[in-house]
Amino acid sequence: MGKLRGHINITQGQMTSNKLEIIIQKYNRGTLTTDELDMLFEALSEDWSRKQIEKSIEIEYLLSLKYQKVNAEEAYEAFLSKTRQDRNRNIVKKKKKYVAFYRYAAVFVGLFALSYYFLTRESVEPPLLKIEDKNITLQLGDGKIRVVDAEGNAQVLDKNGKAIATQTGDKITYTSKEDDNELVYNELNIPYGKKFQLELSDGTVVHLNSGSSLRYPVNFLEGKNRKVFLNGEAYFKVTEDEAHPFIINTQQVNVRVLGTEFNVSSYNDDEHVNTVLVSGSVELYEDSEANIDNALQLAPTQKGTWNKAEKTFGVEQVDTNLYTAWVDGRLVFRDTPFKTIRKKLERNYNVTINNNNKLLDENTFNAVFDIETIEEVLEVFDRNFGIKYRIEDNQIIIYQQ
Repeated sequence: MGKLRGHINITQGQMTSNKLEIIIQKYNRGTLTTDELDMLFEALSEDWSRKQIEKSIEIEYLLSLKYQKVNAEEAYEAFLSKTRQDRNRNIVKKKKKYVAFYRYAAVFVGLFALSYYFLTRESVEPPLLKIEDKNITLQLGDGKIRVVDAEGNAQVLDKNGKAIATQTGDKITYTSKEDDNELVYNELNIPYGKKFQLELSDGTVVHLNSGSSLRYPVNFLEGKNRKVFLNGEAYFKVTEDEAHPFIINTQQVNVRVLGTEFNVSSYNDDEHVNTVLVSGSVELYEDSEANIDNALQLAPTQKGTWNKAEKTFGVEQVDTNLYTAWVDGRLVFRDTPFKTIRKKLERNYNVTINNNNKLLDENTFNAVFDIETIEEVLEVFDRNFGIKYRIEDNQIIIYQQ
């Protein structure tokens, strides 16, 4: 089997196939913006998009079953009426684009007829994934554990009942107390499928990715380094304080900074610890202050990699957006092995993916996902690359063709 490479997002002008799929899905859900409606009409006038539109609408209606009890002609008339209304309401000044729409109106007649055929024939409903909703937890200084509702508001109290932090939605903000003379630690644990933010007592902001935990002082002390302990992945915006270096401990590697923005990924089951510097400067060294003299210093746009097995550092120039996009809710893959993609999908969606096609794991892919469900992500891989899967015992199982 040769090395399979492919682009899930194939650029055609200003539109991509993946973007077109999302626009069609949003249109059917009634959440399309005016600009996206523009893009849909423009796509209708381009030959490259025809097959993509056919396939996308077929899959969308197969998934949603929205028109199961409507015949093809009625479905088309409803679609045509709605798009006319939307077009007149939102883009009155752009009448010329109706030409493109009517030119391709026949395409939609055929599509709805095809959808109606698939939807009305007898079929067996595939099993659905039941994704467990695990809780974000905060372990306090006295060892007590409280559940954090990412949609709620609350105060965080210490063992004496005094407020030490405030939670507002998906962020907890700690307040600085100058009279503290003892380090007291809290630990925030984020399960797979969720993300969260922290603002530490010095103003440092931390974005925690799925499957991560951070142990940190409730209050940093005068004359002491600002040291926290990370397991997983986090994006840091560190408040500058030359007198108190900020140190992230990742078990094998320390990341030392004064004030900067960077991403650290250090999951237990990964082979490497990666630090990607966005701005400022950081130093990387093995987990001992005795090694700081031999620290590796990074410049912006560099990635420092610690090989856990070989216990060596490496440096390379990178596009930092590929490593920080998760903060904005996007998964970006560039020449990424499928085994790495699987891990990131498992963490992001809180699912289990078993791959029985071992050759597939070393194949590399380019892809971008943001609002898609895990089912939609799998459908994209299946449709574009023929990666076949089934859902069994609430697990995604990839099998050989």
